[in-house]
Amino acid sequence: MKNGSERRRHLRVPLDLQVVLKTPQGVVKGKTADISVSGLAVILFLEKPEIGNEFEITLKSSQGHDMSVTCERVWSGKIISNEIVYNAIGVRFTKISSSDRDIIATMVEEYYLV
Repeated sequence: MKNGSERRRHLRVPLDLQVVLKTPQGVVKGKTADISVSGLAVILFLEKPEIGNEFEITLKSSQGHDMSVTCERVWSGKIISNEIVYNAIGVRFTKISSSDRDIIATMVEEYYLV
């Protein structure tokens, strides 16, 4: 059986970007744990949001550009960081503009140039 990294089509890198999820209960803020051009893992600072299978998120690129993306949840669980347990979700982008996809691709490439 292949592990998650072998199944992925796109390279995923650890980037810390601010994320806002739009939910029926309001907005929930979090940050990315990692990102690729096809999806990301989000660490949620507060409670686990009540979200459906598809929802909208806004993320701020490292250059300060706001990107609005429609996503579907592919997993949810916990992430432990510095001995603190956070709620987390993994999402796949279902609607993303080509310019926003290009911005994410550039951030992924720049990660390896540093």
